[in-house]
Order: sequence, then structure tokens, then C-alpha cells
Amino acid sequence: MMHGRSAEQAAIDDLLSGARSGCSGVLVVRGEAGIGKSALLEYAVDQAADMRVLRSVGVEAEAALAFAGLHMLLGGFVDRLGVLPGPQAAVLRGAFGLAVAPAGDRFLAGLATLSLLSEVAEEQPMLVAVDDAHWLDRASVDALLFAARRLEAEPIAVVLTARDGHRFTTPGLPELRLSALDRTAGAAVLAEHARDLAPHVRDRVLAEAQGNPLALRELPAAMTPQQRAGEAPAVSFATGTQSVASRVEESFGDRIQVLPERTRQLLLIAAADEGGDLGLVLRAGERLGAGVADLEAAERDRLVRVNAGRLVFTHPLIRAAAYRVATFSQQLAVHRTLADLLGEDLARRAWHLAAATTEADETVAAELERMAEAARSRGGYAEVAAAYQRAAQLTPDPGRRAMRLVAAARTAGFAGQGALATDLAEQAGPHVSDPRARAQLAWLRVFIAHEQERPPPVVELAEAAMELGKQSPHDSVFMLLEAMATAWTTDRDREVRDVINCSSPVADGHFGRVTEAVSGMGAEEPQNPVRILLHEIGDSSDRPIWQRQSTLYWTLWACDLENAVAGLTQLLDHCRSTGVIGVLPRVCLHLGRGHLFLGRHRDARATSEEGLKIAKDTDRPHFAAHLSGLLACVAAIEGDEAGCREAIGDVLVGEPTERGIESRYAMDLLDLGLGRYEAVVHRMAETLHDPAMYLTNTLVNQVEAAVHAGRRDLAKNAAARFGTWAEVAGRPCAEAMELRCRALLADGAEAGRLYARAVQLHREDRAQPFERARTELLYGTWLRRDRRRNDAREPLHSALEIFERLRAKPWAERAGAELRAAGEARQAQAAAPDLLDRLTPQELNVVRLAAKGLSNRDIGARLFVSPRTVGYHLYNAYPKLGVASRTELIRMLLPRD
Repeated sequence: MMHGRSAEQAAIDDLLSGARSGCSGVLVVRGEAGIGKSALLEYAVDQAADMRVLRSVGVEAEAALAFAGLHMLLGGFVDRLGVLPGPQAAVLRGAFGLAVAPAGDRFLAGLATLSLLSEVAEEQPMLVAVDDAHWLDRASVDALLFAARRLEAEPIAVVLTARDGHRFTTPGLPELRLSALDRTAGAAVLAEHARDLAPHVRDRVLAEAQGNPLALRELPAAMTPQQRAGEAPAVSFATGTQSVASRVEESFGDRIQVLPERTRQLLLIAAADEGGDLGLVLRAGERLGAGVADLEAAERDRLVRVNAGRLVFTHPLIRAAAYRVATFSQQLAVHRTLADLLGEDLARRAWHLAAATTEADETVAAELERMAEAARSRGGYAEVAAAYQRAAQLTPDPGRRAMRLVAAARTAGFAGQGALATDLAEQAGPHVSDPRARAQLAWLRVFIAHEQERPPPVVELAEAAMELGKQSPHDSVFMLLEAMATAWTTDRDREVRDVINCSSPVADGHFGRVTEAVSGMGAEEPQNPVRILLHEIGDSSDRPIWQRQSTLYWTLWACDLENAVAGLTQLLDHCRSTGVIGVLPRVCLHLGRGHLFLGRHRDARATSEEGLKIAKDTDRPHFAAHLSGLLACVAAIEGDEAGCREAIGDVLVGEPTERGIESRYAMDLLDLGLGRYEAVVHRMAETLHDPAMYLTNTLVNQVEAAVHAGRRDLAKNAAARFGTWAEVAGRPCAEAMELRCRALLADGAEAGRLYARAVQLHREDRAQPFERARTELLYGTWLRRDRRRNDAREPLHSALEIFERLRAKPWAERAGAELRAAGEARQAQAAAPDLLDRLTPQELNVVRLAAKGLSNRDIGARLFVSPRTVGYHLYNAYPKLGVASRTELIRMLLPRD
């Protein structure tokens, strides 16, 4: 019976009720050791008697074994893998050791987990119960949390327990924190488990246990009869600042210390391996002089129990105490014995060998390396990184140690462990001589610096890329592009150009032409290096994803929006269909920008929402901030101030950072549209000195705001910066906006000439219709003020029509007001409603894929949701669109898309 937990039990009841009705739910139960997390989980299991229950438990020693927790949870359903999409089935077969699978995206296992859970839950509502989730291996944690965040309309409830003081972050998931029991509930626990306590002893236990149920049960159990009766001092009570968990662990240690030596030996073996295999524990015990009869004392004292061939500690603190009270030599001996007995289990044997080794040993290091390579085929990047790191620690040769540190750093980066990857890279750097390894480390440092919003070491990357060019020009080109892309946004492009120019003797042929183009970016002499660059790179559609993404980034950067969006759309489809989830936030960010600048606001919103959801689900706050900013941009253009500020949230709180560039751009657009020029100028003063703090188009906004605010000095500075970029980009839309900036700063007929040429260039280029309309609005306003009212009406008409089509309400109102001032009574009108605008971004993505003939299962695989959730979105979308079937949907959408 649980005492004092009625509210928590009600939360569990609601969660299970929702799952039974087809509404998924997740609950993370947190609290200190012994507070009742496991008991609440058992309550959930008991209440789910009419549901299918899947259980797993985190085991500390298995935290380095990739997918151990997931296999415990889903291993019984390997016969269902055949119904999953191919890449998902393959990754779970590899994760469970059923087949060798190529290393892939670390989040694909999460998608496969979601699909398998959804498949099994079709038969019966399900409870997923995971105890001590903080001790699960990283690969299992990533998979489970990804699946949990994407549950929507499945009959599945998930309950995870996690102990305070352990790193187990679950942003975005509901949490239930268990607090201490009140005195009444604590007294009820004591009355149930220790009725014979003397009153003053009971009061002391209540005070010492501080409402911790485990302490209330175990502290009296550690007392002698005399202590319980109050006839002897209660020596098991600790004092001072120790936590309750520490006090309870000490009491467990005291109980273990008085057990027979051979019993303690068996407990140490079980604590050292933690796999729970009774046969293994007894075989190891036999080698060390202990047998099955020696378990009896520990069972009698309720420290362990035997269940279905497993030796189970009745609480994790007992396992910790059993290991802690042993001597170091005893621990080493047990690990050596277990390693010897685990010859067929490569991973566990390697870790026990490592635990038994106290000095450099190449044999053990090599075994860890072999285990790491085997783990890589299962996608367990965190396990791989840990194995390489320990192998490096045990490697006597400095060169080989450095290469193992490089491997550890790279896989830690893949696992999302940025701080660890950075530390390992710093350890390896001074000792690495191989050019490819040096380039990999440099690229990794830049990548992690981006994620952590630190200044990236772009010069180091450029130097490594140029050095690599001697042996691998193709790979070095894309590393060089990464260096220049980063340098351009951090105002260090001149330094990168200097590196290239100093290394020019090695740059010949194709590589030489690329480096020459990169070196020309931002230079003062007139040229168009981006076009040269893209021409030299050529078609990248059959290249690795990171190289395709890099090429398309430069295509977008050069204002070749149509080609960039077409390529990014293909890349997005490829990533969806192959389950490459980790790069999707970046791809969605670039594609969302492209849609925004092309005036495709509905697509920009849907793409950004998709990327934002994945960024949150994969714990990528850096990309989440950028994608939230894109959503704010759409709201700002449309004049939705509340929506704009809601999307931005707290991104702009504190000192300006690179993650806020879209949000600052959105606020500039919002304030410009509403005539709040001083607000734009204020932000301009904060960020103009640092190109990493703004999008290129932000400069155009700042020029206009500064001119209106009478700050021509700031306007000229921003216009000069934008002019440099426009010259490099070499696109009509870029040149048109640059001419607009100059027109704002010009006087008399010169301004009119610049505006006219800018409008002409805009109309020759379909890119950036919003910017075209802004140029036409400014030109029409200038013509009206120059008393050429008839001439002003044509550009103002065009601007108004574009603003109305884009639903840019404040801008349309300004254009309408200018038209009226030019002598034409024309009110701004809202654009004709479009049925697709009724859909949520996720519904839009679903119906578009459904219109292409994809099944619910295929759609789910591409959007990383379950087939049932796809059906839920279609069910909601059909009445909004006025259709009743896929056939009608196809007929409606195909002409559009």
C-alpha cells in the first residue's frame, strides 16, 4: 500500500485512461533515492492489468552497452520487425545484434522504436514502464525519448523514473516530482513495517528519514531488537550533512559488512556485473570460493532475491553498497574473473578487462577498440566514444593513443556529447600528424562551436583543409567551404583568404579554381566568385549528405533561391525516406529561409514547424532557436505581433547571440512595418559590428530604418556592408536591394534613377517578392513626393497586390495609403482565402504526401510519426478541405503542387 501519494496515483490513473482512449501520454517521475519512484511505477503496472505492459530497467554497469535497455524493452517483438520500413527494421536488427547494420543516423533507432511500439499497440493499449531510466545506455535513452516525444494519437502510456543527481534531461516531457511524505504518511509507513519501535525511537526515525519511504523501512531494519526498543544507542543513524540516500546506503553497507565473507563475495560479483545472470554469478563465485548456499544469508536479510534465473538487488543502493564496501584488490579480482567467463560477450568482456587494468596495456586497448567497431555497426555512438576513450587511456604508444582519441572525439560528436567531444579533441590535437585526422578534428571543433554558440576556429579549419588538399582535394573543398561560410558570418573571411593565398602553391587544377573562388569572397575587386565556386563544385546530388547540404547552402546564400529550394526539397525528401534525422533541422532551416524569401509563407511555416519539432525532439536548442525565428519572420511580415513575439520567446533575452539572427530579423520587419524605426536602430547599434548577429537582409532593413530615424551614418555603414555581399552574390535580386539602399541615401534625380533600376531588376527576377514590393512602395512614395502622382500609381499598385497576396497587412495598408495620396481611392484588401491555409503545418505535410499516393505507414516513416498519427491528421484535415477520400484529395492538390 502507498501512503500519502493519492495525487500522484491520480496522475497515473489519468495517464492510463488517456492511453485506453487512444490519446498518448508520457510522465517522467523524478525524486531522490528511496522516495517511492519504483513503488509508483509498480502502481502503474498494477493498474494496467488490462493493457500490454513493456518493462525495462536501467542498470548502471550496462550504461556502456548500446541498446541494452531497448533490447530489454522490445526484444520480445523481433518477429514484428519485418513490418517496419527497411531502414528502421535494419537499425533495430543491428541494435539487437541480429544482423550487421551500417552505421547510420543516431535518431533512426528512435523512429524505429516509435513504429514498433505503435505496431504492437494496435492490438491492445500499452504501458511502457522504465525504472531507473537515468542508468539506461545513451543509445536507448535517445531512442526512447525520441519516440516518447512523437507519440500523439496512439494508445500508449509511458512512465519513466529518474533519480535526482543524475544527468537525465527530458525537455518538453511532463514531469512528476515526488516530494517527502508528510509526518502522518510517514507514521503510517512505520506502523506498517516497524510496529515494535519505542515511541521515542519512532520519533527519531521519522525525523531522521525526512519523509523518505525507503529510509522509513530500512533504518529500523538495520537496528538490533535492543535499539528498536530504545534500550541501546541507534549507531546506524548518521549525522551531519549527509543526504538521506547516503544514510540509507551506509545502513545497507553496515548490514553487508556483518554477512559471511563468501556471501559478500557473491554480492560483489553481482554488483560488479549487474547483468543479473545467476548462473554467471555462481560460476564466478565458484572460482573465488563461494557457492549457491552462501546466498541464503543475503536473501534472508532481504538484500537480494532470485527471480526467473536472475539475481536481483532489492534496491539499487544495495548494489552500490556491496561494491563500495569491498577492497580495491577484491574489485579487481572479480572483474578479471568475470572477463575470463565472458569470452563470447565481446562488449562486457572488454569493459571488465578495462576495469581490471590499472596501467597501459595495448592488448586490452585493442580489445576495447574491436568492441567499439562492433558497437558502431549498431549505431551506439555513445558506447563507441566511451570505448575509444578508455582504449586511448590504456594505449602506451602516443601516436596510436592520439588516433583513438580522434575516433572518440568524432563519435562523441555524433552522439551529441559536445563537451566531451571538445575535451577529447583538445587532448588529441597536439599529437595528431595525419592530415585527414587533423582536418576531421578541425571540422569537429567548428561544428561543436556552432552548437555551443562559441567562436568557431575557422582559421584552423581552413589550414587543415588546405593541407588535406594535397592528398584529397575533393573532401578538402567542402571543408574549405565550411570554413568560409563560418568566416563570412563571423567577420573573419579575410583571415581565411590569407590562409588560402599563403597555401597557393598546393592549389592547382580543380582544387585551385575552387580555392581561388573562395579567396575572392568579400574581396574588393569586382568579380563573382560564388558563381565560379558553384560551377566548379557541379552537381552534388550523388554526393554525401553533408556535401549536398553545403552546396545548397551556398546556392541559397548566393540568392539563387529557386535552385536552392528545389535542391533542398529533394534533400529533405531523401533524408525523410532514408531516416537521416540528425541533419533535418539544418536542412529545414535552409529550406525555410528559401521559402520565406520566395514569398511562400505557408511552405516556410510548415517546413519550419517540422524542423522545430525535430530539433526539440533531438535536443538541438541551437536549431530550435533559429527555426522559431523563421516562424516569427512569417508572423512579422503578416503583422501578427503577438504571434511574432510568441515564436521568439526568450531567444533574444540577454546578450545578442548568433542563434537570434532570425528573431532579430523578425523584430526588424515587425517594427519597420509598424513604423517603429528607433527600435530597429537600437538593435542595429547592438549588432552591426558583428556579422554573426544578423542575416544579410537585415542590413537592408537597417538602412531603411536608420534613414527614417535620421541616422545616415549608420545607414551608410549598413549599406556598404550589404553592397559587399551583393557584389559577391551577383544576382539581380541582390543588386536590386543594394540599389534600393543607395536610393534611400541619395538625393534628387539620382534617387529616382536608382529606384527605377532596382524595380527593373526585381521584375527580371522572381526571387524575393516581398523585397520587390518594398522597393516599389519606396519608389512610388518617392514619385508621389516628387509630384509625379500618375507615375507613382503603377509601382504602388504592384506593391499593394504583392503585399495582399503575401498577407502582409501593415505593408499593404501603407501601400494603400500611398495610393490614396496619389489620387486613387483604393483600400487594402485581404487575399482570397485558400483552403490549405486552414490546415496546421503538420496536416499540410501529411496531406501533401497523401496526395502523392503514399500510404499512412510510408507517410509516418517520412514525417517521423506513427501511421496512427497520420490517420489522425488526415481525419482532421479532410473536413477542412471539403474532401472525403484520398482520391478527392489527389484531385484537389495535384494541380497546386
